[in-house]
Amino acid sequence: MNNQHTIIYVMRHIDIGGHIEIPYKKVGITGQGNATLTSRLQQISNTKSPIKAQCIAAWQHTDAKAVENAIHLLLDDNRVEGEWFYDKDDTLVERMLPMMELLGAEEIEIEGAEDSYTKNILKRESDSKSVSSQLLSGEISELLTEPLRTSIRKNGPTFFSDKTNLTYYIGYRKSGNHNVSIGRSKEIYEQLSVFLEEQGYDVEQHARGHAMVYGQSAESLAELINVTESNFSAD
Repeated sequence: MNNQHTIIYVMRHIDIGGHIEIPYKKVGITGQGNATLTSRLQQISNTKSPIKAQCIAAWQHTDAKAVENAIHLLLDDNRVEGEWFYDKDDTLVERMLPMMELLGAEEIEIEGAEDSYTKNILKRESDSKSVSSQLLSGEISELLTEPLRTSIRKNGPTFFSDKTNLTYYIGYRKSGNHNVSIGRSKEIYEQLSVFLEEQGYDVEQHARGHAMVYGQSAESLAELINVTESNFSAD
């Protein structure tokens, strides 16, 4: 066990001009505490370089090296080189969350140390995602047979059903291949997964028990919601 390395982190690169999409993530380990994590990112991110490093997720574990090895093995099909992995749809952290929960890693809050250029890019990215999420919400809403209550979260739009008592959390993706996490479905996962698979959807169970469907267009998400609202019953 390596007691000096207790943090597993996911890092991405950001172009300070905001013009380059870099679909790669680094999964690495470092020492204890946010101070060490920040120092590690500062080592990677040269202040004179147009490419900056940003930590987007981190977890703590007493055997970080073993956890890192397990994650690297699970992500091996997407490995580019060393600790770098291809993440075209920007889903790596989302895919890692249930793995880390099962491995007993504790998620930790990241203390930002970005320069002003990077902060401006992150704000621009956040604003752009918010607009895109609103557009996606409108696109899906127009295709729904019955209107549902909606809201916009950080990760995308949400649709609430009083009929089935389900909540559809949409994970917006720039690629147009969005994800849906179906809230309040833990107790009925078996029935719902069988139903959706009969409709042609590949269903996975989140570590917390609810149903997940990945890589869907707006039209397909609307169809999933429509068919579930119209024909699914847990009774």
